[in-house]
Amino acid sequence: MPDTSSTLRLTCDDAEATRRVGAAIGRWAEPGTTVLLQGDLGAGKTVVAQGVGRGLELPTVVNSPTFVLVNEHLGGRLPMRHADLYRLDDLDLIAELGLDQAAEGGILLVEWPERGQGALPADHLLVRISPLTEEVSEDQLDASPRELVLTASGRHAQALLTNLASSLSAVPA
Repeated sequence: MPDTSSTLRLTCDDAEATRRVGAAIGRWAEPGTTVLLQGDLGAGKTVVAQGVGRGLELPTVVNSPTFVLVNEHLGGRLPMRHADLYRLDDLDLIAELGLDQAAEGGILLVEWPERGQGALPADHLLVRISPLTEEVSEDQLDASPRELVLTASGRHAQALLTNLASSLSAVPA
């Protein structure tokens, strides 16, 4: 079986640049797209999700679904399901959420995907978000630079990454 994994590395100067990357993901997403958002608290996972919502032309506000677990956003180009696994540590409970099927007909975003390994779609785009400056205060988060490393696993995600690379004027590694 051919290797269908590749990586794209991007630097975003601030939260708005991070949202623009998310918006590009939303514009290129096809039904069945799964995007896993990984990073420390305050890294920018929800900022990317807000951008995806913008790219999908969603009429709703995209916030972190920490206490709801899964938010569903309708009315855009595709429906978006946005899950946050931060408060979950039971893989059986995560499996009961049905996230492996949640992308059908739309797009699935998952924050803290490392908590749900084995219960998430194998074909996904993993977005690792890391701040490029140490010790950023909460009031400086929007202005702080971040590195985004996008890794495609599977054919569907690889096609998305290829389109993103060309639209963002970057070359996949």
